[in-house]
Amino acid sequence: MSAPIRSRQRSGRSRAFRLLLVVAGALMLMAAFPPSARADLIAYFNFEDSTLGGPPDFTSDSPPAFLGESTVIGTNINSNALKTGGPGLDLNRWPTDPDPNNLALGMSRSADNSPGNLDIPLPTSRGFFQDMSVSFAIDARGNGYTLASLFYSTDGGVNFTFSGHSAIIPNLTRRSGILITLPVPTAANNVADLVLRIQLSGGQSSGTNVQNIIDNIRVEGTIVPEPTTIAGGLLGVLGLCWHQRRRLIRCVRLRRA
Repeated sequence: MSAPIRSRQRSGRSRAFRLLLVVAGALMLMAAFPPSARADLIAYFNFEDSTLGGPPDFTSDSPPAFLGESTVIGTNINSNALKTGGPGLDLNRWPTDPDPNNLALGMSRSADNSPGNLDIPLPTSRGFFQDMSVSFAIDARGNGYTLASLFYSTDGGVNFTFSGHSAIIPNLTRRSGILITLPVPTAANNVADLVLRIQLSGGQSSGTNVQNIIDNIRVEGTIVPEPTTIAGGLLGVLGLCWHQRRRLIRCVRLRRA
């Protein structure tokens, strides 16, 4: 009886050793092929899901937001100063955006809502963001907002830090808009509870006429998958290969015969 017992013990040790080899192989593959970063559209807002004259829809739009997740803009601007206008601005539309370009975000009462904040939360447990920028099309009339600045929060929106980047919003004579692009500091890279804030200031209008129009807000950068996601995928592939090893060995032997 001792021989079968020793045989089973050797078999158990062999299986444990094989499992160790599988794990070691996955770790070696992770070292050889580090997580890849790729340029991507992280969040996009075109306001096309709103109704003309109604409140704006602040949910991120198609193309899909970061890794299939959506996000919603938060704001301190009073609702009576926000409405959906049309047509949309042509600048900064995503090249493959399937929606029409009929609507945009209209703003009035800039003096009563200065500074006005548009906060974009980017929380995710499925990846990290690097080398980001925020861009949008904006049109200005009369005494609307005159300055756009970028702030960021690394604690989910409790505290904000000025990015050091601002852009003047000129008063335009015709409804065409300009493109504003503001880089996000590297201090915001790989932050799990990141919030980006577009802050509009310098408003002098208390009237109900729309003074500023914003459209096609884009957050772009690189998305770096979590190492645990990659490790799980590699272990799955290695496990499948190990499961099919006997079939592969038989196939090789038959071909040699």
